[in-house]
Amino acid sequence: MSIEWEYIGRLILALILGGVIGYERESAHRPAGLRTNILVCLGATLIMLLESYYHAKHPDTSDNLRMAAQVITGIGFLGAGTIVQTRSSIRGLTTAATIWVTAAIGLSIGEGFYYAAIAVTIIALVSLRVLKRIENALAMKKGRILMISGVSNGGFSERLSNIFKEMNIPIWDIRLSVTNERAMEVNIRIPAHVDIESLINKLLAVDGVHRVTTEILIE
Repeated sequence: MSIEWEYIGRLILALILGGVIGYERESAHRPAGLRTNILVCLGATLIMLLESYYHAKHPDTSDNLRMAAQVITGIGFLGAGTIVQTRSSIRGLTTAATIWVTAAIGLSIGEGFYYAAIAVTIIALVSLRVLKRIENALAMKKGRILMISGVSNGGFSERLSNIFKEMNIPIWDIRLSVTNERAMEVNIRIPAHVDIESLINKLLAVDGVHRVTTEILIE
């Protein structure tokens, strides 16, 4: 009976640690939040408990960690669903890595490796919260991407250049494509700290520009 209570205690610990990481992800408005991380941690813990229980009843069975290995492999498919590639960056890698770490925490709890599970949870929270601020500060130096689409009526490059000169905004990189139908698409990398609202208003006033979107280059 004591073993059964120990198993229940491990599942409760998995609920708590998975919930702590899930709450952080939920508060950051990430797709894999509270429920996902709790379920991943609980599921990994249960698989480890099941494997331990099975081998306790069948001690002659080999490959004691086969089921655990399948958890590590299978969690990759769940993580892959959170990764999204945009025109200028790839998003969701941190969320995918968090799911993988949550599964590893669950396996550690299931095996009774409590100290490591708690330590990794704390380290993960520090990485997600504290290091995120440093990462954001560094990412701001990468600038932002402006995506301009519309119809080229001639002289667009000159008018575009005049706007950036007028606002004293350096252009770090520019890519321009025009189709046979004169459909135009421009990607421009500029500093992040600019008066983006005024810039977008000026760009939308240019003849032929239909849409302007922007994003900060942050993972």
